[in-house]
Amino acid sequence: MPNEQQSQQQPQSQKGKLSLAITIGALVGGAVMLMKSPSARTRIKQSSASTKESVSQYVSEVKADPAGAKNDLLDRIQKTATITKEALNKIQEILDNQGKEITDKVQEVKDESEDIVSTAKDAGDELKDVGDKVKEAKDELTETSEDEVAATTSSENQDNDEDDTDHTVTKTPVN
Repeated sequence: MPNEQQSQQQPQSQKGKLSLAITIGALVGGAVMLMKSPSARTRIKQSSASTKESVSQYVSEVKADPAGAKNDLLDRIQKTATITKEALNKIQEILDNQGKEITDKVQEVKDESEDIVSTAKDAGDELKDVGDKVKEAKDELTETSEDEVAATTSSENQDNDEDDTDHTVTKTPVN
């Protein structure tokens, strides 16, 4: 049992030391800043004096008329709550309207992109058909050219057969 109390005290003690170290570090940092910057010191003095003055004025008003100060504060809180509620309702209305418009625009873009993809696919299919026709035309031209070459070659062979001479080609020149 004493070990459990010691183990519980150690984390609490460490937490206390950590928060103390953080506080001391913040104070030292603030002091160093104030020593280095005279304008920061002046600004802090002015804001402190202004805050002290407004708090003193508020305290004197509350002391003079506690019920009136309470009612005034409650009225201001209620007005602030009403204004905030109206602003939130307006924001919600804007989000609802804009959200609907955005959703509609997104749907339009989606539909148009589907149409574009479909059109591109159709164009691709048509281009494939055109490619097939071009290939067919090429094959037709190739076959026709081969037939013409064969016909020309056979007619030349026939012409050569009629003019048969005994000519031979040699590598050595004839004198």
